[in-house]
Amino acid sequence: MVSVASGRINTPDVGPVVVKTLVLGIGNPILSDDGVGIHIARILKERKLPHVAVDELAASGLELLDVIQGYERLVIIDAIETKGGRPGQLHVLAENDFEKAIHGSSPHGINIATALALGRKLVPERMPKEVMFFAVEAKDLVNVSEKLTPEVEKAVPTIVRQIEKELREHGKEGP
Repeated sequence: MVSVASGRINTPDVGPVVVKTLVLGIGNPILSDDGVGIHIARILKERKLPHVAVDELAASGLELLDVIQGYERLVIIDAIETKGGRPGQLHVLAENDFEKAIHGSSPHGINIATALALGRKLVPERMPKEVMFFAVEAKDLVNVSEKLTPEVEKAVPTIVRQIEKELREHGKEGP
């Protein structure tokens, strides 16, 4: 049995192993392309990358803080809708790309940027030092479906390879 909690994996064979990176797929898996982050996270979980924990989260507000504490690096995969974006297009963003998006709340709770900023104020020592976003341009974020649109589905293998390459290259810097 393997358990992951706060940046550690406990395995009966090896004992505790420090996990420095958390890959977090965010979205609603029954709202078509909104679930792309979760779809990709599930594929990456099967790859069993060293020193990488993979999780999924259907919410992106304060619940995010409980999940991400204790990791050095956070990679978030989520859907995005931009003006003029092409469905399946990948946007690689850093945390500071969201500075203008920080706001107090919305009818759906707080956004990722606001949750991260709050965490950095409340528990800075427990927050990831590095945050990277892989945002996949969505075509459909409203229709109930467990399937991605064809355009986004077609892009998933390429996106998985790109994220996996980033994680493996980063992993060469040490455990």
